Amino acid sequence: MPIRRLSTLPLLCLSVTLSLSLGVPKVQAQTFTTIDVPGAIETDANGINKAGTIVGFYLDANSVNHGFAKVGATIKTINVPNSTGTLAYGINDHQQVVGWYVAPNGVTHGYMLDQGTFTTIDPPGSTFTNAWRINNAGTIVGAYVDIAGIFHGFSLSGGTYTLIDEPNTLTLTEALGISNTGRIVGLYFDTANVQHGFLLSNGHYSRIDYPGSNVTAADQINDSGEVVGLYGTNGSSGPFHGWAKNGTQVTTIDFPGSTETRCRGLNNAGVIVGRYTDAGGVIHGMMRTP
Repeated sequence: MPIRRLSTLPLLCLSVTLSLSLGVPKVQAQTFTTIDVPGAIETDANGINKAGTIVGFYLDANSVNHGFAKVGATIKTINVPNSTGTLAYGINDHQQVVGWYVAPNGVTHGYMLDQGTFTTIDPPGSTFTNAWRINNAGTIVGAYVDIAGIFHGFSLSGGTYTLIDEPNTLTLTEALGISNTGRIVGLYFDTANVQHGFLLSNGHYSRIDYPGSNVTAADQINDSGEVVGLYGTNGSSGPFHGWAKNGTQVTTIDFPGSTETRCRGLNNAGVIVGRYTDAGGVIHGMMRTP
């Protein structure tokens, strides 16, 4: 399973698979802030928009997942009606939120929340759906599992689903992020079952591998082309480090004192959100301001 997934909860244009040159990781000034939902045993921050509204999810004392939106100091819970668990992952500048929920029968569905109304997102033929991000045009990207157990990426725009399958995979593609300019990032498993990130721009695929890693995921891209994600050097079990690529500069992002950090969301101001694990094994949300 891909390290990005939180379950238990034809775009075949001309493509290239050239690995992006990430250069040598550099260090820059970083300001970190912890994000904890009061009373939660785990908090994950996953998306942030222009206004600074942060969405994510938390586990309550009974280990039930709830989505949340943080507006300033106010935290609002997001629960899809009649679900047994809700997670929020993406938010655009129109305050539209996407994520996924678990139905009472145990099936995971994507959703969009717009002005208090929830809409279920399930590509045709899917048995499991994650909706990861939404841009300002309302285009949603995510991943689903078909009846054969294969993971596919997808985009949803104007009611039309488009398949996203990285050309060098047989088993798994996930579309994790999308910019307002329509560029898409995500991850895929190659034929040797090695996980790479990818960028899809104007129908062309480019591979993203963090230097020296054997696991890379590209989670989000903003309008200037900055990308964030995570990487690991010890296989799919981690621990993982966050990273950001801005132009030719690549920065490793580790929350101070953490044993693991994952970068998941990014806005156009370069503010990054994600999660970290402290020395006691507790997972907290985090925000990193450049």
